[in-house]
Order: sequence, then C-alpha cells, then structure tokens
Amino acid sequence: MLSVRRFSMFVLRSLRLHLKKIAIILLAVQLLFITIYVLSDGSSVIGSSWKSLTAPFFQPLTHTSKGGIYAAFDLRSKDSVTGLYEKMNFDTSGDWVDTYTLKNNLLTMKMGADKGQVLESVDQLRYYYNDPRLIWSVVLDHLVASDSNEYAFSWYDWASFESLNKLLALKHTNISCQFMCENAFDKGVLEKVEEEVQEPLFITNRNKYDESFWYSAARKPVQSNLVQQIMRDHCKSNDAYSQNAPFELPFIIQEIYEKLRPEVYDLHAKNHLLYSNFTPLSLTVLDSDKDAYRINLKESDSSKSNIVQTNLLQEYIQRHKKEMVNGDLIFNHTSVFEKFLLHGTTKKRKLDIKGLDKTIFTNEYLYLSPSDFNFDTKAKITELETKLRSDGLSLHDTRYLKSLQTSIRTAPALQKKYFSEATAVTDSTADGHHRDKRFFSIGHNLLNDPQEFEARLSSLIRTFQKFTKANGLISWLSHGTLYGYLYDGLKFPWDVDHDLQMPIKHLHYLSQYFNQSLILEDPREGNGRYLLDVGNSITVRVNGNGKNNIDARFIDIDSGIYIDITGLSVSSDAAKQYMSKFVEEEESSDKSFPALIEDYNFDENEHFDEVDGREDLAKYTVHEIKAWVDSHPNDFDDEEKKLVFKTYRKELSISRSDYAEKALSPKQRYLVNKKYNLYNCRNQHFSSLNILSPLRNTMFNGVSAFIPNRPITALNNEYKVPPSYGFLTFQGKVYLPELRYWFSFADMKKFANLQLREPKITRLESSLNDLKFSDINLLLTNMIKCGFHSIFAGVFNSFESTAYRLKELEIQYDGSLSEEEKSTLLKTLRRGLSKNIKSPEKDPIIYVYERRLWEDVEKVLNASNLYNIASEVEKNKIEEFVKMSQKLYEKNLDEFKLLGSENNDTVIDLNLKGLNLFGKNKQFSNDIFSSDQKY
Repeated sequence: MLSVRRFSMFVLRSLRLHLKKIAIILLAVQLLFITIYVLSDGSSVIGSSWKSLTAPFFQPLTHTSKGGIYAAFDLRSKDSVTGLYEKMNFDTSGDWVDTYTLKNNLLTMKMGADKGQVLESVDQLRYYYNDPRLIWSVVLDHLVASDSNEYAFSWYDWASFESLNKLLALKHTNISCQFMCENAFDKGVLEKVEEEVQEPLFITNRNKYDESFWYSAARKPVQSNLVQQIMRDHCKSNDAYSQNAPFELPFIIQEIYEKLRPEVYDLHAKNHLLYSNFTPLSLTVLDSDKDAYRINLKESDSSKSNIVQTNLLQEYIQRHKKEMVNGDLIFNHTSVFEKFLLHGTTKKRKLDIKGLDKTIFTNEYLYLSPSDFNFDTKAKITELETKLRSDGLSLHDTRYLKSLQTSIRTAPALQKKYFSEATAVTDSTADGHHRDKRFFSIGHNLLNDPQEFEARLSSLIRTFQKFTKANGLISWLSHGTLYGYLYDGLKFPWDVDHDLQMPIKHLHYLSQYFNQSLILEDPREGNGRYLLDVGNSITVRVNGNGKNNIDARFIDIDSGIYIDITGLSVSSDAAKQYMSKFVEEEESSDKSFPALIEDYNFDENEHFDEVDGREDLAKYTVHEIKAWVDSHPNDFDDEEKKLVFKTYRKELSISRSDYAEKALSPKQRYLVNKKYNLYNCRNQHFSSLNILSPLRNTMFNGVSAFIPNRPITALNNEYKVPPSYGFLTFQGKVYLPELRYWFSFADMKKFANLQLREPKITRLESSLNDLKFSDINLLLTNMIKCGFHSIFAGVFNSFESTAYRLKELEIQYDGSLSEEEKSTLLKTLRRGLSKNIKSPEKDPIIYVYERRLWEDVEKVLNASNLYNIASEVEKNKIEEFVKMSQKLYEKNLDEFKLLGSENNDTVIDLNLKGLNLFGKNKQFSNDIFSSDQKY
C-alpha cells in the first residue's frame, strides 16, 4: 500500500504527465490551425517563409490567482523575458503581450502614496491610464448595449495624459500656476512631486536638472514680472478642485503659452486640452481598410467627463458581472469590437458617401479627370443652404457650410494662419515647428527614442491610407514622401512628417464629412488616434500671403506629429516655368507655351469660378486691394497692411519673372491653367493631368497607396533624382540596395569598421557600392555589436515592404516587357502579397507599453543576463533575415511564386520576371530613373 506522501508524489507526477500531453495536443491543434490558415490564404502557393517573420510567437497565457485573472508574465523567467524582447523589437502586429484586467491594471494603483494598493471600486479612482483595451471595451459595449449612436466624449479617454496623471495622483504636494508657467520647472517643487509619486515626472533630459550650470541657464528667463503676467493671461484656479476631487487639478490653462521647455509645455498643453471646450465632431472607426463607421458625440458643456464620471465604466462592469473570476474581469477589446461590427445597429453607422467609390483600390490604375480639379463653391453653398431650410443639416454639414461661407469672404491677401505649430518651444531638439501646438507632447521618451518616433510616423501614414481606402477618397504620395518611396517603399528615415496631395473635389469631401473627426484605427491592427483638421479657407486656391499653404492635417493626438495634406486645383496663380514643357508635350503643334498663350482667344465673359476671398474685397485684384488699403488706412491693422503689401510684392514679381503667363491678368491665368490642365496647391507646387493620371496603385509602408503616373517627373520638378538605383550617398546618408535601407554614414562607418576603430568587430572588406552576399551577415552582426539595435529592428521588420518594392521596380523598369505585361505582373504581385505584408514598424502605444515592461525587467535582471537574452534573440533574427535575403538573392523567394489570377491555378514565378537589381549579375549599371518611363 502506498503511503500518503508517495501517493501524492505519484498523483503529482501523473498530473504533470497529463498536463504535458495536453500541452502537446494543444500545440498540435494550434499548428494545425496555422497550417490550415496558411494553406487557405491563397496568396502564396509555395512556402511560408514570410509567415515565420509575421506569426505571433508570444502568446499570453492566463491563469487564476488571488489577484484575479491576468496574463502570466514573470520578470525573472528567461522564457518570458526572451519573449518580451522578441515581441518588443520584432513583432509589429497589433497583439498585446498581456491581458488587461480590472484588478491588476485598473484598480491597482501604479504610483503615489497608494502605490500597489488595490481599490475596492472604480468610484475610488482619482486617475487612470486610458489603455486602449479599456476604452474600446467600455465605449463599444455601451453603444451596443444602449442601441445608441451617441457617446459623451472626453479627451482624457483617448489622448495620452501620462504626465498629467502624475499630478492627479498627488495628495500632499500642492502645485500652482507658477509651476506650470515658468520656462523650466522649479527643482524644489519637482523633487517633491517625484518623491510623492515615486517616479520621475518626465524622462527626457531629466538629468539636466541636476547640472547646476544648465539649470541656472534654463531658469534664467524666469523673471518674476514675466511669470506673473503669463499666469494672469494663461492660467486660472479651478473652482471644481478640492483635495479629494478625482480627475481635477487645482489650475486650468486657459490658453497655451509656447515659450517653455518641452517638459513644461507637455503638461501645459495637456491641461489645456483636458479643460478646453474643443472636442471632435465625431469618431470615425475603421474596419481595417474595408469600411468606416461614424459615432456621433454628445454636445455637452462637460466635455471632460470620462468613462468613470459618466458611469459608463460602472455600467460595463455591472453588465459583465457573470464573467468575473475572483472579483476580476478581463477587458477583451477585440472581442467587443467584433461584436460591435456584427451588431445590427452598426449598419446605421456605416459610411457610404455619395460620390465616392470604395472600389478604386481594386484596379492597377485610377484615371483622374479635369473635373476632379475644379469645384463650384457657390453651387455647394446654395445646395447646403437649401437643405438647411428643408431638412436641416448634420453637425458636419453645418460646420462645413459655415466654413465655406467664411472662406469665400476671405481675401487671399488677408488670410490669417489657421494651423499653429509649437514653434516657440525653447528647445530646438523638440522639433516644435513640425508639431501641432495643441497636442505637443514628449511622451514617455519620444524626443530621445527614434524607434518610437518612427513608429508614430509609420502608424500615421498607415492609418491615413487605410482611412482613404475605406471611404474611397483619392490622394497620392508627394514631395519627400514620394521620393522616399521611390527606393524602398518607405519614407526617408530623416523625414519628420509625410506629404500627400489630393484633387480639390476630394479635399472638399474630406472637409464636409471628416473635418474635426477623430479617426480611430482598427484596434485589431493598432491603436492610432488622429484628428482630421481641415483649414477654414480651402476655397482660396492661390498662395496669397503664404500663411496657409497647407489645406489639412492628420494629427497624432499623442505627440502632435502630423501629415500635411494639400489640394490641387485650377487657380489664378502663375504656372511655374517648368510647366511649359508639359503643355508643349501635350499639344500636337510645334508652338511654345508663350506662343500658345498669344493665340488663346480669351472670352472675358467666361465664368471664372475661382473664389478668392471676402465679399467686398475678394472680387478685387491685389492691386485694387492695396489701393483700397492705402486710401482707408484706419480700416486695417498693421498686420493686415503687412500681409497685403507682401502679397502685392509677390504679384509684382510675376511680371518680372520668366513665367510664360507673366503678362496675363489673374483671370487670364486661371483660364489658361484650366485649358491646359495645370494644377497647383497653395504652396505653388504645380503639376499637370498627364503627370498625375492615371494614378498607380502600389504599397507604401506596407499598405495600399497611390502615386503619380510619372513620379520621376513629379520629383524632378522639385528635386534632382539620381538616375541610378543602387548605392547612393546623400547629405551624410547612405542607401544600401542589398539591405534596401538608408543609414547614417557615421553609423555605417562604425558597423562596417571602415576606420578600424572598433577592435571587437570584423572590418568589412568589400566596397560599400559592391557588397557580396556574405557581407549582409557581417554587417548585421556588427550592427548589433555596435549597439544599433533599433536600426537592425527597422531593417528586419521592413523586409517584406522593401522586397515588395524591389520586385515592383524590377518589373516596372524592365524594357523587355510590354506595358500590358508589366500591368499583369504588377497586378499579380499586388493581389498576391499586399494583404500579407506586415507593418514595418510597431504600433507606438504597444511599443511604449512593452518598453516600460522591459524597463521593469532591467530593474530585476542584471546586465549580463539581459545582454545574453538580447544576443540570443538577435542572433536568431539575423539568421532569419539572411535566409530570406539569400532566397531573394538567388531569385528563389517562395512568396514571389503566385497564382496568375483568382480563378487560375497557374503559378507565375515572379522571381524570374523583371530586371535583376539584387543578387548575382545585378544590373545596377542600368540608370533606370534616367527617363520618365510610363511604367
């Protein structure tokens, strides 16, 4: 007979054995499903090597403990830490590393005097972090449960208030307006705040406050009289504040004061956003790139009422009480999102805008027409005013109508600047002139973390492209964004924004239906939250005084980084001289553009449908406006007089230029531009219909995008594009075609060890402009040894996007292929691979979240262990990358073996199609960009 102890051991061993068998069975089932998924995907019929780069490898496990249900993550477990490092750097999916729960995440205090304490109820919350899993779950569940399409919006739930939460957590330290209105924080108060919250108030340049010389210089501008003035003009006491008031601060920033250090500006702007009356008009929720749904927002004075203050969170918990385990509850936001999409009332929210075609991305080409670049503003105003009197207008239509009515009364010479950037922030490294002042933030460590910055820029463009595709809006890559795309399907690493153009007709669609809407990325793919902001003078299509060159912006509300959007239209601006050759190219006669103008029969009675400003002054030329200002000086302030004079001087300069239209009046210029299909944005970048149309369907940053029909021509109008695709150098940057990536030359010299200054790494023996395949492994290994971890992550994660662009180039510029053959092959490539290209960058919110987890790991494990874990992961990733590169090099990449069409089982091996721009016998000698081929 077995003893009790031996029996217990026997049971334990049996249990372990069964658990191991169960685990093996579960793993086998999982692998079966993955296999079925791969085989049924239909995009690639041979191999799954890209799948190995994209498949999620860190599946969070959940279990029950005294704290409730939560993701199993052991900071001391090598497997968990290895999985975290791998996911943080090499998994760009929208998956979270753990599970968000009521007790472990929401009710457990993360800082302050109550740090570690678990609250009994959400009613006790003084602050919370607006984790997307929490907010999505509560808001969407509320809409489904209430059968409503309205929701009380709060910036607190959607924008990042991490820094402000630290002030909300304070119970003993008093913060005044003075702390918020000095150029740099008072160090004594700062230290008291950090002592109470038990963590730094900010990370970026926090160590500078301990340097006496720097601190004295930063505080030097702090003059008592000036600070008092700033406090009077920008800050006031909050009447709703009391020592125990949740979500309330003792002060309210009434207007943003810009001349502050970034860490002060961050809090200043966040407070202003929280307490301002400015809110979006709606939420636009994306279902990937397929559809968009509109959620209306309640018009309320209490714009800062969050999900706790409106009881939405409490109601959510009550509805899901049965799902609780040990008093804990999982917030499964993707499950709620899918329930939301399938709910009957969601159909009412779906956006199908009359005049827009959601199928435009299904074809290889999109043909534009002259009507896309003309817009009859007066007819639109009449239409909306008629509808207002009969049926009434939606909130978006009402604001749009008001904007049009304001715009037509705005003379180009008197336009006031619409967009405001944080240009006055007192630290040039903050790049304030590329940030919207309302949403400027230094984030967790944004100014010092290029990986987060790149993640934000990538998420911006990916979400915008999915947004346009889901709604049928037409836009295309332009300026530096188009130039970056040309080489590897990505932006230039040194660009700090994106540039897009769209025809004026679609700019008006954007304004009417989406202006002031918060665009929300599909939460299964990422967590982007972007304000679509369209200027209030879009009917003015000339440069005017130059204050409003940008028509619209797509703004990241967590950082202020944005996309610049400009509309192209016919205008009365003088066409630039470089446009002459495109007019002459399209005409069948041999006459020059000036000669064609001389032959033009101007009909002075022809309708001039450009609207240039304010009724009274808008109908006059700038010469007439200046004469009016000169004769009525008391009717205009000094700033307006300067703007008019500036515009007048620019008009005079046209007559002294070499422009073909220099002798024409504004009306005549408009008529000529219209006849010859010459279009411009308000920054006087000109293009023509034959340069733009047909737009070509492609992939940029892993998502669908359009580019102009003749991209080299479009770029050469602004830049000088080198003729060759291959090794390039530009202003201290290097493009390596073997890695399809741009690098800083200073960094390149280090990890190639060109100057023999790195004793621990092997020197690159090959010439940079003629690398061998074996050099790839060496360069990547050296890259890691030199500490360029984020650069390697960028190279690795962008493999699919850059390999796609490489194959696209090889087909596009193969002179042996006919245009029809190119079109067929490009369609096969795009249809077969576009849906499987992973994002080249991580979702920024997930990245920051995982980065914080890693910082917790760094506090527990020693540097040696962390180094070994990171080295092991990166060694495996280098092997994966080299293996994929070898297949690309040898023209044997499985993913390029694709079905010829949806209804055809014939396999087309694209490895064998097009030029050879990488690998053996590479054709870098071909100057493929030397002529503007209509590929």
